[in-house]
Amino acid sequence: MCEFGDSGFASQQTYVATLHIMAVLQVPIHLFGGYVILFRTPAKLAAVKWSMFFLHFWSSLLDITVCFLVIPYTIFPVPGGIPLGVLSIMSVPSFIQAFSLVVCGAFTGISILGFFKNRCQSMKFGPFSQSLKTRLGRYVHIGMNYTMTFCFMIPIYIKLPGRQESENYTILTLPCIPENIYKNEKFFLTSTSVPFIYSMVGGLTVLITFQILFYVIYSVIELRKRIKKLSRVTSCLQRKFSNALYAQVSIPMIVYLFPMFYVFFTWTFDVFSQICNNLVFIFIALHGLLSTITMFIVHKPYRECLKLIIPRCPKWRKRSRVASVRDLHLSVII
Repeated sequence: MCEFGDSGFASQQTYVATLHIMAVLQVPIHLFGGYVILFRTPAKLAAVKWSMFFLHFWSSLLDITVCFLVIPYTIFPVPGGIPLGVLSIMSVPSFIQAFSLVVCGAFTGISILGFFKNRCQSMKFGPFSQSLKTRLGRYVHIGMNYTMTFCFMIPIYIKLPGRQESENYTILTLPCIPENIYKNEKFFLTSTSVPFIYSMVGGLTVLITFQILFYVIYSVIELRKRIKKLSRVTSCLQRKFSNALYAQVSIPMIVYLFPMFYVFFTWTFDVFSQICNNLVFIFIALHGLLSTITMFIVHKPYRECLKLIIPRCPKWRKRSRVASVRDLHLSVII
């Protein structure tokens, strides 16, 4: 049954206002997170500094793209919608905005893949013992995934439907959709074939997710092998450090995957709910924010940095200095 509601949280005005508020809150947090990674990363985290920064960069850019630049107002199960962000005000074509949004999402997934692949190789060869061949192989592998993203998008943009075809498909699929949406000059439809979109987007999602899971499992196996050769204290530190890295990525990743599952669910069962469609991108926009917050929670050096910058009591500053010295002392074994 198709029932369209344009009031409350389903309305465009409430949706846009919510994302704008999120953008105002997220931008300073993301900027501070980037600053901390670049200039406050301790020696013990040096091996994961740049993979962590690229993960933070793409996660933050995805948030800003959803909350401010594009603001996609979608009408799933129809694979299309209207961009309501600042790029529309600047008259950027809708298909370019849709392309940039999908690419940001895919690149965020690839940055997670690069993060775990780097961690996996650090566990196997040591954080500072990777050969040039090993590093080059990792760069080539990640570069191939970036290229694969564009290759998956090319067939979609070659077969873009015309204006009249888009309107007819939307009316046929969702007859309750008001005319002011599908006749809007900014309305964009990626395809009139859901199986085609399903195979392209789903295939890309599965490939990236499968690789991430592979390197997570492989790094856990390498960690278990490594801690058998270390002392009890060192193995405990290694385990805590690895768990912190996994938590930093896993928690936001779960939040990111749930909206994707809902989109595939709408395509499979032709379910329509404008409130849920709006919530899809609100949850996606929380991915980077959760990633940054989790980073501060699970990594003690970053927590101590936060305490130094925004001290609440003199004891924090004293503990932070002590922790910094201790982290430097333990950097060799981490």
